[in-house]
Parts: sequence; structure tokens; C-alpha cells
Amino acid sequence: MRISILLALIATFLLSNCNTDDETPTPANNLVEAGAGVLITNEGGFNDGNASVSYYQFDDKSIQQELFAEVNGRPLGDILQSMTIVGDRAYLVLNNSQRIEIVDVKTFESEGAIEMQGSPRYFLPIDTETAYVSDLFGGVIHVVSLSNQAIVVSIPMPQGWTEQMIKVGNEVFVSSPSSFGQQPNRQLFVIDSENHILLDSIEVGLSPTAMVQDAAGKIWVLCSGDFDTGAPGGLFQVDPQTRAVLQGFPFSDNSIGFAPRLVIDEAGQQLYYTKIDLYAMATSSTALPSEPLIPADGRDLYGLGVEPGTGNIWLGDAGDYKSRQMIYRYDQDGNLLDSVLAGVAPSGFGFY
Repeated sequence: MRISILLALIATFLLSNCNTDDETPTPANNLVEAGAGVLITNEGGFNDGNASVSYYQFDDKSIQQELFAEVNGRPLGDILQSMTIVGDRAYLVLNNSQRIEIVDVKTFESEGAIEMQGSPRYFLPIDTETAYVSDLFGGVIHVVSLSNQAIVVSIPMPQGWTEQMIKVGNEVFVSSPSSFGQQPNRQLFVIDSENHILLDSIEVGLSPTAMVQDAAGKIWVLCSGDFDTGAPGGLFQVDPQTRAVLQGFPFSDNSIGFAPRLVIDEAGQQLYYTKIDLYAMATSSTALPSEPLIPADGRDLYGLGVEPGTGNIWLGDAGDYKSRQMIYRYDQDGNLLDSVLAGVAPSGFGFY
């Protein structure tokens, strides 16, 4: 009898513990460790709602898929355009879903979302309270309150499409690719980030698209050219202090690909850009490279990143934009080191 009562009590205790475990969420472990890997933003298929973030770990060359969905129990959304890491937070900009998901970059637990109309593209922190968000169709730059997680005002822009942004002092430089149905654009725009007003414009090449800042503080602009007329773009170096174009390197043709990328290494001295193939160019160069560093070889080079410390180059293949595709890791000389299957349309790389 005593044994039966004891067993009954133990069973009740165990069942009670099981129920408690079911009702209490398990605290998320750190999935992402500083310097231990690379986050891959997978754009997903258009209107498929299958955007995702993968995480590749350097030590064992393993990859974990669907970080956001696994941790939060719901899909990330439709078209992950870009990701910006600020401190221990990641801001995931979802174009078609019209929102920015905010997550703890270590655990990928949701910390809220910024809902917005339009088609958000890129996120730029201005200070601890404010960020700017560009827009594909709205002809604006959105000013976002980070504490309220909401748009407070939108800055009207001359072009319908606003894209990448770089902050220099109290000014923000905005690239604006040529908008659908509008005259081709050659202007890089300058915003006063204290008063949130358009200040000026700088004429560069046709359809300014991607930008980086080098070690000397100069801005490099990749211009994709005019697809209607076939007029080529090029690379342009701008002094943000004087707003003068210091150098221009026109491309010989308009064969540049669907979404050309431009990044710079950690030292701010080596440019990498896609023009079908991948090219490398020192910021001190006086001419464009004559040969690619890494040929596309039939791939659609859609994602591009440079690993801090090692300088290794990461490339993503968009493939058919509908199925999971490969990412590739190369050394600085263009030798293939690793390759692994990521998500649908891997378009960017984030280093924490």
C-alpha cells in the first residue's frame, strides 16, 4: 500500500512538471555567436512568403536554416530585401510584407516590428532614437522612431525609387535608381538628417544603385545604367565634404545583371562589385579591372559580402528565384573554399 501511494505521488509530481514545461516557453539559447559565422538573408520567392535567414558556422561548416521561423513559430514574411545589424539587434526589412521585423541577433527572438505602407528597401540608423528607411515606389525616405517602432514623417524625394543610404556627419547620401515610368536619373541625393529635409543632389552616372564608403571617407557609387536605351553606367567616387565627383569609371556596356552589388573590405581599400561576374578593384586604382576575379560560370550572382578579418568573399546564386540555392565562400585570390545550400534567392550576408 505504501509503495503504491509513493508511486502515485511520484507520477503526480512528474505529470505536474510535464504540464509546467508545456505551458512555459523555453528560453531561447544563443544561436548566433559573435565572430563565429555568417548570417545569410534569403529573399524568398515573389509572393511566396518564404523569406528566411540561414546561419553558417565557420568551425564545423554547418548551416542552420529558417532561424526566425524556428524560434518564433511563424514565417518571416515575403521578400527579405535587406538586414542591418545594430548592436545586438537585427532589423529585417521585408519588402512585400511592408514591415521591418526586429530580432535579438543572438537568439533571433522577435522584439517587435515596424509596420509601414509602401515597399521598404534599406534601413539606416541615424541615432539611438531615429532611423531612415528607403522605399521602392513611394518617392520618399521614411523617418522611423525606434522607441515607438513607427514612422513619424516621410521626406519627399525627387525620384520614385530610393535605395541605399550612407550617413556622413549630419548628412545622408541616398542612391536612387531610375524609377519605372520616369526619366533616367543621374542624381545622388543629400539629406539633412537633423531637420529631415532634402539639401542637394550630385550628378554621377545613370541609375545610382549601390554605395560604400572607403577608408578615406569617400563614397563609391555603382551606377547600373539605362536598360531602355542600353546606355552603360559605371563606378563613381564622390567626396561627401565638397560634394564633388572625384573620379568616374564608365562601364563599356550595359551587361550588368538584374541586381548589381557593391561592397568594400573591412580596411575600406578593396572594392568588389558584380557585373554578371565578380570584379575586384582597389580604391587607389586608376582604371577598371580588365578581367573578373570570379567568373559567374552560368550562375546568377545575387548575394555578395566580405568576411571581416579574413577578407573571404561570399557569393549567393539566385538560380530560379523559387528554390533553395547555393552560397559560395572564396579566398581573396578567388579560390573556392566552401559551398553549401542556403534558402531561396540568397541575396546578402551579415557578420555579427
